[in-house]
Amino acid sequence: MSRFSPFKNGIPISVTEAMIERIVKMKSDGHDIKVEITPKHIVLSGTMEVKKMMFKKNVAFRITLKPVHVENRTISFELVEMEPIDRNFINQRIFNRPPFFEFENRTIKMNVNAWNIVRIIPVGTIKSYELVEGALKMKLSL
Repeated sequence: MSRFSPFKNGIPISVTEAMIERIVKMKSDGHDIKVEITPKHIVLSGTMEVKKMMFKKNVAFRITLKPVHVENRTISFELVEMEPIDRNFINQRIFNRPPFFEFENRTIKMNVNAWNIVRIIPVGTIKSYELVEGALKMKLSL
C-alpha cells in the first residue's frame, strides 16, 4: 500500500500582481502603480514625482524585471529595462521596501518569507518558481 502526499513535490505558493502592487504602493511616492506578470517578466508602471531644483514633475516610468536566481527564500530579479530614464534613485524609491524588497546594483531581491502566505510555513526553501500570467508561482521544499 502506497501513501499519497499532495505535497510530495513541495508546497505550492502564489504571489499575485495585486500583492506586489500593494507592497510597492506602501509608503511610496509612486502614483497609479500597476504590476503585470507575464511568463517572462514582471513589469511595473506608474508615475513618480521627481523634484529638480524648485520644480516638481510627475514622470511616467516602466520597469521590466526578470527572475535570475533563487537562494533559500529569496528570489533575485535583474532590472532588464527602465523607461524613460534609468535612474538609481527612482529604483531605490520604488524597491526600498524592507523586508519585502531590496535594491542594489540593478538587482531587486524579493524576500518571500516577508509575505504572510509564506511565513506561515516555518520550514523549507524555494524549490522551484515560474512566472505565469498574473502570478509568481513557487514551490517550497519540505
